[in-house]
Amino acid sequence: MRLKNLSIRTGLLTLLAVITLLLLLVSGMGIQAINKSRASLMSLNQIQGEQLGALMNGYNLTLRARASATLAVRKIEIGLLDVGAKETEKLEGYVQQSEKEIHQFSSVGTTGEQEQKLAQQVLKSYQDYLNQGLKPMLDSLKKQYTDEYYTLLENNLTPLSDAFDKSIQNFRSYSQQLSEQHIQQANQNERIMLMLIAFACLLSLLLVLLGWLALRHMLLKPLDQAIEQLEHVASGDLTRRITQGGNNELGRLSDAIERMQMGLLDSVSQVRDASHQIDQGSRELFSGNRNLAERTEDSVAALEQTAASLEELSATVKRNADNAELAHQLTNQVSDTTDRGNESVNYVVEKMREIAASAKRISDILGVIDGIAFQTNILALNAAVEAARAGEQGKGFAVVAGEVRSLAQHSAQAAKEIRTLILDSQTHVSEGLELAAKAGATMDDVAEEINRITSLMKEISYASQEQHRGIEQVNIAFTQIDKVAQQNASLVKASADTTQSLEEQSRQLVQAMAMFRIEDHTALLQSR
Repeated sequence: MRLKNLSIRTGLLTLLAVITLLLLLVSGMGIQAINKSRASLMSLNQIQGEQLGALMNGYNLTLRARASATLAVRKIEIGLLDVGAKETEKLEGYVQQSEKEIHQFSSVGTTGEQEQKLAQQVLKSYQDYLNQGLKPMLDSLKKQYTDEYYTLLENNLTPLSDAFDKSIQNFRSYSQQLSEQHIQQANQNERIMLMLIAFACLLSLLLVLLGWLALRHMLLKPLDQAIEQLEHVASGDLTRRITQGGNNELGRLSDAIERMQMGLLDSVSQVRDASHQIDQGSRELFSGNRNLAERTEDSVAALEQTAASLEELSATVKRNADNAELAHQLTNQVSDTTDRGNESVNYVVEKMREIAASAKRISDILGVIDGIAFQTNILALNAAVEAARAGEQGKGFAVVAGEVRSLAQHSAQAAKEIRTLILDSQTHVSEGLELAAKAGATMDDVAEEINRITSLMKEISYASQEQHRGIEQVNIAFTQIDKVAQQNASLVKASADTTQSLEEQSRQLVQAMAMFRIEDHTALLQSR
């Protein structure tokens, strides 16, 4: 199969599959080596972490037990038996704890025969050390037999302790040797992994180089040709033919570019024709919008003048309404003043009537006083007559009677004068009553006329307010019409600007279409 007809997808998938398999192979080998190294390290950690830890804890507890035994013997020898007993109890606790640690050491599984053999030696030496040394030593200290303690120390404890220590050293040496072997194995696995990775990298580089050469021939060269063709199209040259490719994706891309070029050629021809028509139409539309904008501006100016006149008329009507309202308020005040004057006149008439009634009562009282004075005068005359008859003895009584008579005459004279004055006062009061009645009637007429004037002013004020409100509504309507006209003017101006922009864009479109070379349009279509 020719490389020219090879599918790019197939080539890329094949190359990726080979690289993926190689990487999977290397990864599997690396994972296997890592697992082996991990198992070795886990075994080493198990030996060092569990066995050696428990073993060394047990060994340290035996050392503490021997130290407690030495301290207990010394306290017993100096007579501190209670202190020696306490140290003996500590000794027993250390022995029991060491048994637990050694038991934990024995419960951990071993990984090899040699390791198991050394572990058995450690357990055997510990059991001998425990049964033949530590426990007999504990019994002798409980009984406080110091001689027996020293005998056990010399004959049993020291040799058994040395044997236990030696078995521990052998086990630790083997554990260290085993750890070094695991480390060496891990290092060897790492070197193998590095070699495999280096080989995989070299092989990957080789495959990448071969793939690059193949892709350069299959992909880059046809793409360069396609890019060159598209650059010619971008520069406006629609007459250049693209080289025919194969049957793969790039071949189909070349065919698609050629079809695109033919379609673009047709579109450019149609757009060029349409752009000329659009340019002509935009010019006519711009001219019409400009005329419409001028007429709209004239209408807006006329509306503004009308609105200004309405505002002046509204201000004048408002002043008339305010003046009518003020006149209405003044007539109300005059009406109130007239009502108060009428009330005052009525009050004066009423008081004059009361004065006339009082004068009449005084006249009646004076009549009574006059009658009393007359009777007193008669009585005084009678008294004088009787005094004259009495002679010298009635002389003093006659003087008194004369004085009483004189007083009665003066009273009668005063009552007469008062009656004359009261009659004159009644005459004047009657005239005042008549004048007050006429003034009251006149005030009633004035109040009635003022009420009529008030009603008329009220109607004038109401009509002026209604006229002012109507003119305000008309003014608001004209203001809205003015705003709408201004908005229309703005829209017309914006439309004119848009039309001008459209005209400019149409010219730019004509210029842009002029960059395409389509002289060979018919020849290209025929060759197609």
